[in-house]
Formats: sequence, C-alpha cells, structure tokens
Amino acid sequence: MIDAKTTAAIRDYAARAVEEKLYGSGDVIAMRTKNGFVVNDGCALSEIDDSRLIEVAAGDTRPEYALLTALFAAREDINAVMITHPAYVCAAARAKVTIPAVVDDMAQIVGVNCKTSRSDSVSDVLAAMKGRNSCLIAGGGALTTGRTLDEAYTCALVLDKAAHVYICGSAIGGCRIINTLEAKLMRFVYKKKYSKTNQKNISEREGD
Repeated sequence: MIDAKTTAAIRDYAARAVEEKLYGSGDVIAMRTKNGFVVNDGCALSEIDDSRLIEVAAGDTRPEYALLTALFAAREDINAVMITHPAYVCAAARAKVTIPAVVDDMAQIVGVNCKTSRSDSVSDVLAAMKGRNSCLIAGGGALTTGRTLDEAYTCALVLDKAAHVYICGSAIGGCRIINTLEAKLMRFVYKKKYSKTNQKNISEREGD
C-alpha cells in the first residue's frame, strides 16, 4: 500500500502545478519510496487522485518508466521528480537552448544554468542532469528534481519564470545574466544554509 502522506503530497503539488499553469501533455510527478517510486499512471496532473497513482519497483524494465528508474538509481540525492510542459519552457526545449541564471531565485534554486539534453534518450537526459537538479528535455518540457516534492515543484516554478524572462528579454536585445561566481555563491548559500533544515521538515511531512 502506498503511504498516505506520499499520495497526499503528490495530489497537492499536482494541483499547485495546474493552478500555476505548469502543465501540458505528458506531465509526470514522482516520489521515491523504500521499494521504488510512486508516479502518476500517465494521466494529466488535473486528473490525479489516489486511483491514478502507482508504485513502480526499483529496477522496473518497462520503457515508460526507464528515465525515472535510471534517475532514481543514479542520484541518491533525488527523492522527487517533476516533468512539466509550460509554454516558455517548451519553447526553450524545442530550441535546445541553455537558460542562464537571469533571475536571483534561479541562481539559488536551479543553479548557474539549465541545459537542454541532446535528445530525449535516457542517457542524454542523465548527461544533461550531471551535477544539476534540472534540465530541459529536447523536444519536451522541463525535468526538475529535489530532495522533496516541494523542492522539485519550486524548481519547476522558478525555471518557468526564468524561461519566460530569458525568451522575452532576448526578443528585445538580451538579458542581464548573473555572474557565474555570484550564481555559484547564491546556490551554495541556499543549499548549505537556507534550505537544509526546511527541506528536512518538509520531507517528514511528505512521508515514506
């Protein structure tokens, strides 16, 4: 049986994503469990209820779960994953651009930049995720992760904002990009100071 806190958290953040228009075709929301991970069964985020959530065992070989299985296996620091398809993120993914840190909260929560994978293959997506908590999937949307579902959702929200700023700014002459050293410092302070205790408390609320 899937932990009730886990299903409640997934329903909650799916509803938040819909409210913030972070949705499209093929959205995914997943949380690590002791035996594998819980994920929506392919339904839209707006249709998620307990009956549309399934637990997939670690090492599952079904192709539709290959990316999640590989990601959870490769990254012990990741406990939650969202794949969302807001308009500006999808535009950036189709153009295969790298979004730089154009807003402070992106530098803190996403990092120095967000790459687009070379293709939508598992190996290329994992390569784009190396040393990062998010990437754009070529031809698709944004893959964001976190220690908690709250962090993965916040990352998706911030990345959508950054994509919007970057695309609109580029249309009128360019954006002011945060200095790489400053962006790294912002990210370091966020991870080591501001978010550590907060994420631990949230993890306990989200269960399993």
